[in-house]
Amino acid sequence: TSVTSGGSATLTVNAGTAAGGTYTITVTGNNGSASHATSVSVTIAGSGGGSGVANGGFESGDTSGWSTAGTTAAVSSSCHGGSWCARAGSTSPTNGDSTFSQTFTASSSGTLTAWYNQSCPDSVTYDWTTITLSDNTAGSTATLLAKTCVRTAVGALAGWKSVTGNVTSGHSYTLRLTSHDDNYSSDPTFTLFDDVSIGASAPPPTGGGITNGGFESGSLSGWTSSGAHTGITTVAHSGSYAALAGNTAATSGDSSIVQTFTAPSGVSRLSLYYANNCPDTVTYDWVTVTLRDNTAGTTATVVPKTCAASYTWTNATASVTAGHSYTLTLTSHDDNYSADPTYTLFDDVTLQ
Repeated sequence: TSVTSGGSATLTVNAGTAAGGTYTITVTGNNGSASHATSVSVTIAGSGGGSGVANGGFESGDTSGWSTAGTTAAVSSSCHGGSWCARAGSTSPTNGDSTFSQTFTASSSGTLTAWYNQSCPDSVTYDWTTITLSDNTAGSTATLLAKTCVRTAVGALAGWKSVTGNVTSGHSYTLRLTSHDDNYSSDPTFTLFDDVSIGASAPPPTGGGITNGGFESGSLSGWTSSGAHTGITTVAHSGSYAALAGNTAATSGDSSIVQTFTAPSGVSRLSLYYANNCPDTVTYDWVTVTLRDNTAGTTATVVPKTCAASYTWTNATASVTAGHSYTLTLTSHDDNYSADPTYTLFDDVTLQ
């Protein structure tokens, strides 16, 4: 509309049927030969399958629905699910934070899940990945992933891992996915993100289950330990603690932690994470995980004898039957050769 000099006008833009995403609106004013323009950014929250998260799997082949900063891109290799995922940072060094963020309103209460896969050939002092979820309605922020650098070779990926956070129906949230690189030429750090979604909250297990599966008691309480060396370490997959079987100095034979439990109703799978440091070969040193179904009288080998090629957190799973009694045995074996001590970390033993 026409505006008299010194006056003002209001422009209202309706989203209409536009898909979720971040858009740029440019407003231009003209007066004869004079012209001036300004731009504003508008984010439209997508339906996200009823969850409020737009383009959470990045299957649009781009980063629509997300606000970005730093060096970011949609990529089509090494993704967790589907054909596309997001990359923050690059295979070449970058300087500072590279971030995907999205503000959305949760249309139902439940659990937000986000998957990440990190390449971090440096240390957490300099390079890292973080994920935060801010509840704008409540004025609080949850750190779903604290600064993390799981050391890898240059360009190698540590493996997909997930983080979760609770959301409340009707609340506004801002999710931030960040990869930080210190721009050092020999160790570029980047992170892939994928499959951000909101699902119904899982009912809590009842009638038994794993005790101290995350070792957050700071001890091996709930477990029976035996062998050459077992203990607790602060190098964890999540939280503050993990279990250590074996040691950084050579040990002789098996180091095991064991727990017998009853699978509660509503669960069907056991999940755990392990990180095996094995500078020898599987002929002499290894990690193994077994799950004995005491009710059925059978034993499943969850992790066969393995001398891992890289010292990274790895997920292992096994099926369980509700109501059955099980004995889980986590073992690290070292042949006591001083030049190549083998040890294994265990963490986040859960029933799902």
